Amino acid sequence: MSRRLFLLLVVLTAASLGLWQPLLKDAAIAQESITILTARKDSLYYQAATELATSLKDSKFTLNVRESPGSFHNLQQLGSGRADLAFAQQDVLTFLQNLSDENFAQLADSVKVFAPVTNEDIHVIVNSAAKIDKFTDLAGKNVGVGPENSGTYVSAILLYQLHDLDITQENLVTTEVADAIAQVISGELDAAFYTAGMGAPLLKNISAQQGKNLKLLPIDIQSLKPEVIFPKTKSPLYLPATIPANTYPWQKQAANTAATFSALFVNRSMEPEKVYDLAKAAYAKSSVLKSQDSFWNLFSIAQAKNGVYAKLDYHDGVKKLF
Repeated sequence: MSRRLFLLLVVLTAASLGLWQPLLKDAAIAQESITILTARKDSLYYQAATELATSLKDSKFTLNVRESPGSFHNLQQLGSGRADLAFAQQDVLTFLQNLSDENFAQLADSVKVFAPVTNEDIHVIVNSAAKIDKFTDLAGKNVGVGPENSGTYVSAILLYQLHDLDITQENLVTTEVADAIAQVISGELDAAFYTAGMGAPLLKNISAQQGKNLKLLPIDIQSLKPEVIFPKTKSPLYLPATIPANTYPWQKQAANTAATFSALFVNRSMEPEKVYDLAKAAYAKSSVLKSQDSFWNLFSIAQAKNGVYAKLDYHDGVKKLF
């Protein structure tokens, strides 16, 4: 008997006797690929998706992390079945739900919440020389609102509408947030929007000297009635938040603002058992992810079942985990 034939016989015999179960077990765990949409490669969404992908390496799921233009694009793609998971702001979903175009409403209905992930504050950075002290002072000003299809863009549009400002008559500039802020510093723009977690590096990296003419515009959401303008809102559109003084080197005063939150959304048509397995694997890593990155501050079963987050429209597979 040849050595090769002998070794094959040993392997087959071991398998038949149950001695090769570890190998057979590993072979039976077929990796399931999950496509997740984020934002640009230098974004917190992309970084967070990479962290999640790494944490799930010991599970049966492999995350295919994809760059994208942002929240609006992500929900469009997810609702169309071109992705499995996507990061997006909650206010962007509200925007989709309330558009008069039935196609967008159907897209919004095709996505469900997988997990709330992090708080995001709406920063309106203004040049002091522009004499902007309240939101309605933005009327007639040159304002950067982020790239189209981004979460920042949608937040800006929603707040303009909530303050009864006609966006068709306003000088809104769609450009990258970093470019817009640089133009506010130089005086080319009067203000710029940026929806991001408190302490965002892009704003922290502006020195006190560079930002000597900058300030944050306060936003008072208590007097706003989003349910009147957006009747299909299924959860609070914005929550009150305060950005403490000196959060950024150039920021001398605290600023009240509007806060939304980012969530992981999942395609509604994904099988409940598959979503349950994925949720079980992902939520089990919440402590690890939180220890690595404060971005994941809302990511836990306890948080998902608490307060305003308990009212979210979760996928049935996630509900089973709860």
